[in-house]
Amino acid sequence: MKASVIICTYSMERFEDTIEVVNSILQQTYSNYEIIISVDHNEEVLVALKKKLPESIIFASSNGVRGLSDNRNAGMKKATGDIVLFIDDDAIADKLWLETIVSNYLDPEVVAVGGKLVPMWENNRPWWFAEELDWIVGCTYKGHPQDKREVRNLIGCNMSFRKEVIENVGYFSTAVGRLNKLPLGCEETEYCVRVKQNYPNNKIVYEPRAIVYHKVSKQRERIKYVINRSYGEGISKKQVRKTFSKENVLASENNYLIFLLQQTLPRLIFNSIKFKKPVENTGKALVILGVIIATGVGYFKIKI
Repeated sequence: MKASVIICTYSMERFEDTIEVVNSILQQTYSNYEIIISVDHNEEVLVALKKKLPESIIFASSNGVRGLSDNRNAGMKKATGDIVLFIDDDAIADKLWLETIVSNYLDPEVVAVGGKLVPMWENNRPWWFAEELDWIVGCTYKGHPQDKREVRNLIGCNMSFRKEVIENVGYFSTAVGRLNKLPLGCEETEYCVRVKQNYPNNKIVYEPRAIVYHKVSKQRERIKYVINRSYGEGISKKQVRKTFSKENVLASENNYLIFLLQQTLPRLIFNSIKFKKPVENTGKALVILGVIIATGVGYFKIKI
């Protein structure tokens, strides 16, 4: 099976990062692939990357709706592979990533596969940043399934779909998702729900052996970013719920909230009371509470 790897970018700030992720793809153990770089409304980036990278790289220019969704769509339109994969411009793929992802498609019932995302902190992980919140920096978080299984949706920096699925389901919705640095999201949630609607008897699979390392910049290591990202997530979740109003599309979020309230927060509070790293555990608990509140404020801000 041929794989099409799509890397979306938009800024010269990510130029060196983009070169690095391309190099990680070029070093894969799986050899039947093409690399597509999709650039969102930035001719300077497009020209600079073309000069720097091998001629084998395919380029797409997104000139439609600004934002990640339509940038992905531009790359998808160039894809010729049987499997279409997505990885961010600030990530690094493990050398077995492609091989592991593609192997899952030997099962004809599988229509989409995603893998594990490990944070690469620019500094060390902040002492107050609980692993349960790693979704905020686009990584696999504590509370997410840890073993291989079917899931509702994949995380955007490490996801893939059969090309035939894309041809039937269509492209990413430009009504949701990230625009430059605006911390919205849920493009992949909305898309995976549509995939499942079209393929109710097929599988969307999380494969933890397919590993991608996702860089976390200093900006994202700040509490302000964590709260803003949570607020944006609340807005995005409301948009998804409105799109699929007749379905219980937020069941995963509800289970995650229960996990935080019934397991994570009691554990952190108990450890604090027992003087087991009381400052660290109290800090983590307060940030988690802030995230829950900020997400709720974002969710209820939009009028139904």
